[in-house]
Amino acid sequence: MPPEAVDLVSRLLQYSPILRCTALDALTHPFFDELRDPNTRLPNGRFLPPLFNFKSHELKGVPIETLVKLVPEHARKQCPFLGL
Repeated sequence: MPPEAVDLVSRLLQYSPILRCTALDALTHPFFDELRDPNTRLPNGRFLPPLFNFKSHELKGVPIETLVKLVPEHARKQCPFLGL
């Protein structure tokens, strides 16, 4: 199992809610970096479906540093309300 997967699962399975990572933290975890790569393809060679088409209310109040990690530059046109 990749070390990034082990790290993510260990953060998600923390017993203490204070120590457990949030859903947003999980989405920005390095385990998912491959999904932010514009060259990533499905096993059949097709492009990935739109993964970053968030609605404005879903990201309201999210710090800009987190948004930059979450939505890669090539996908920011899917979320024009971000202002990135």
